[in-house]
Amino acid sequence: MLVVGSAAIGGEHDGDRLVVHTPHETVTAATVVNCGGLYADDVSAMFGGEVFRIYPCRGEYAELTPAKRHMVNGPVYPLPHASGHGLGVHATKTTWGSVLLGPTIRFQERKDDYEADRLALEDFLEPTRELLPSVELTDLRLAGSGIRAKFHPPEESFADFMIRRDSRVPALVQVAGIDSPGLTSSLAIGRYVGGLVDDSR
Repeated sequence: MLVVGSAAIGGEHDGDRLVVHTPHETVTAATVVNCGGLYADDVSAMFGGEVFRIYPCRGEYAELTPAKRHMVNGPVYPLPHASGHGLGVHATKTTWGSVLLGPTIRFQERKDDYEADRLALEDFLEPTRELLPSVELTDLRLAGSGIRAKFHPPEESFADFMIRRDSRVPALVQVAGIDSPGLTSSLAIGRYVGGLVDDSR
């Protein structure tokens, strides 16, 4: 059963089960999978699970104008970013034909701020020229932004995903800190998490 538009606003223990409160109903579950993305730390705290912190990291994009999209036919990557926080600005052709340039890297406090202090278009020119030297500023236009759910602070270069049964609350399965590589490994993650859930039955 899929319930959409129904946020988890509270949670608690009921013996060896967990109770999830939404604005519309209460659900009792033998297992809850915490895949709350940017809010996974809040979800864990709500159920009394392990204490950890998710660090929001905003990535912004520009894109090539339609007249220049022919320059890119597949993914174009630079060397990985020196900080270890990402791959740096790269060029990606989308399924609808546009060419995205990004994402950038900026850690921030808020988990819901996609627009404040956006980078200027000029900030994308030099990183793009490292991949496509003939690009001019007039060949670019601003695109969207997203926020990664990082499992480590800016001063650390790497932290692996957290995918395991919670050590405090066994009925809670943690799937936290899944940033960009999680898309590539999503099917494997899903199979592994499914196994964790099956083991609890």
